[in-house]
Amino acid sequence: MRIAIIDPAAGISGDMTLGALLSLGIPAAWLEGRPGGLGLAGVGVTIRDVRRSGVGCKQVEFTIPEQPHGRHVGELVRLVQGASVSDWVKERAVRAFQLVGEAEGKVHGVAPEKVHLHEVGAVDAVLDIVGAIEGFERLGVDAIYHWPVAVGNGWVQAAHGRLPVPAPATAILLEGLEIAIGGGASPVEGEATTPTGAALL
Repeated sequence: MRIAIIDPAAGISGDMTLGALLSLGIPAAWLEGRPGGLGLAGVGVTIRDVRRSGVGCKQVEFTIPEQPHGRHVGELVRLVQGASVSDWVKERAVRAFQLVGEAEGKVHGVAPEKVHLHEVGAVDAVLDIVGAIEGFERLGVDAIYHWPVAVGNGWVQAAHGRLPVPAPATAILLEGLEIAIGGGASPVEGEATTPTGAALL
């Protein structure tokens, strides 16, 4: 049995998770080809070797063309359901988007499937969530555990204005999970854990 242990001592986001998976041996070529496989034409993938606090790691950035409009969670669920990924990945990715929809819907007072993703970023979220879940599958991981998660501190500028950290939807997504003492591993300033990262946990 192969297990993975996530240590979100400095928080977690979708791109951070993808970077960690690449460091564990997932081929860069697989991630570079993922946007096309999800029907997201024109999206570029940049992978860099960087250092954070003296530690070498992988940085993943998606270059996303200007979008004519945002997408609702219901649209993203249908996109995932039609993707060329395994049922194991689909089930977990759909659940992650349902969780995001439920949390954002509760905050904004709309039905979960009608949530229009601003902070999460629709295309970015699809790549992060599907990519991360499929990455664990490719590594043959049977079970995933995690240490307490840092959320950061202060304020974050969102589409709806200035919000406290963790942002309301992130706080809802983290319900039931253990938070690092003091909200996180200070000196984590700002938003250490994103809604996408919280949904993945």
